[in-house]
Parts: sequence; structure tokens; C-alpha cells
Amino acid sequence: MNAAVIGAGPAGLMAAEVLAQGGVRVTVFDAMPSAGRKFLMAGRGGLNLTHSEPLPLFLSRYREAASRLAPVIAAFPPDSLREWSEALGQPTLVGSSGRVFPKAFKASPLLRAWLRRLGSSGVQFNFRHRWTGWSDQGDLRFQTPHGQHGVGARATVLALGGASWPRLGSDGAWASVLAAGRGALKWLNPHYEERSNAARLEP
Repeated sequence: MNAAVIGAGPAGLMAAEVLAQGGVRVTVFDAMPSAGRKFLMAGRGGLNLTHSEPLPLFLSRYREAASRLAPVIAAFPPDSLREWSEALGQPTLVGSSGRVFPKAFKASPLLRAWLRRLGSSGVQFNFRHRWTGWSDQGDLRFQTPHGQHGVGARATVLALGGASWPRLGSDGAWASVLAAGRGALKWLNPHYEERSNAARLEP
């Protein structure tokens, strides 16, 4: 295996797609039984993909992170995201608020088309594989229904999500793995979270 992507949400699937387009053999691992479970839940609200506002205004929404994210967003701006969705057979529309949605207002058609394209690109999936860290030899370790399993990979992408919806796999359990060994973590600032929530609640 050339690359392992851990996490089958949108970030992991997009990482797998870009790697596969570059000729890399990719396997995606996820603790859940299927891909994109939180993505599907977001689709219940119509699946707001992005916004149609001018790019400078769009970037300003990221506040103090805007300068750091600008090169990344410029490389894949909202219009490119719409083109990507269109190429998967899911055209988009702009709502009255300027938000962009798939015309189907559902996540499942987009996800199915995306998974088909990944499969045709050679991307493999191993579900019910919960990442538990690394072995002493540097192999990835997974807890599976059949016990512990080790995997060697030349490169690893961690696309593990947050802790916002444990029932759908976003439980943040990976944080303790990184904190115990190989990764530096920047913990959520609860004061910033409180300010953000307060701003959303203001009339």
C-alpha cells in the first residue's frame, strides 16, 4: 500500500481522490460500517455545500484564519467545488441566501456517485477498522471485528474529524492516541466557542 487515509468523511474521501489522481494506491479506513455518515446527516438540511458570494468576502468569514487558509481555498474555490459536484452528476443551485446546494437537496446521490468514482480509481475501503495508533515498528494499528490488525503504509493521512456526533463516528477518540505519542494537539479554546455561540444567538 502506498497511502492510508484514516477517516471516510468528506476530508478523507477528498484526500483519497487527490492521491488516486496522482497515481497513488490508496486504502481508506474507518471505524464505522460505511462512509460519510455525518455527511449524510448534513444532507437532511439540504446539504449546503458552499456560498456564492465573492471570494474576498467568502475568505473574510474565516476571520483570523483567513490569511492561512487563503492559498488552500484559492486552489479549490467555491466555483471549483460546484464544478466537482457537477462532474459527479449532481448540479447545484444558489438559494435566496446565496448558499449553494445540490439541486437534489440530498447528500446520498452525491455520496454514491463519489464512492463509485473513487472505486473506479482503484481506491479501496476497509470499514470497521478503528485506528488505535502505531506499532513499535511504525505500522498502523487497527481494532477490527477480528482483533488487532497491523498495516504498513508509506504515507498516512489522518482525516479523523472532531467530536461533534459520536453516534455517527465523530467521537474524537483519536485525540488520546496522538496525545500519547506522535502528534502535537491544539485543544479547542472553549472561550472562543462560547463567543461564537453567543454571536449566533444574538438577534
